[in-house]
Amino acid sequence: MAFNTTPFHGKLARIEKNDVAVDFTDGWSFNASVAMSATNRQGQSWTEGIPGQGSFSGSFSGHFVAGNTEQKALFDNIIAATPGTLLTDVKFLLESATSALTGDIYVTSLAVPTTVGDKVSWTINFQGNGEPDLVADA
Repeated sequence: MAFNTTPFHGKLARIEKNDVAVDFTDGWSFNASVAMSATNRQGQSWTEGIPGQGSFSGSFSGHFVAGNTEQKALFDNIIAATPGTLLTDVKFLLESATSALTGDIYVTSLAVPTTVGDKVSWTINFQGNGEPDLVADA
């Protein structure tokens, strides 16, 4: 697997569901973390800890176009369908169809802010389920 040797450009990053780009997106974030358990004891000046389980979460956003099949499927996941349905077909592409962060996710919230004189947008927050993966161009 060959990873990039120059920075990715954000204008090419996008989200795919079922290997189809979710149109009209304008950004995403993918956050991985490790839970830490404190092992502090009396007399210490600095905290100590041991690593626990890892997790990932994030969000993605775009311009509201409910007629877009992939956007509608994401909205339905939390509104019309049974909330809490696991999505196993979402990719956070970095620059090409083969460089991505991947992992199973649950949609945890959908926000649709709107103001007079501006476009309607949306933001979806998600929680990862299991271990994510970083895949690169072959």
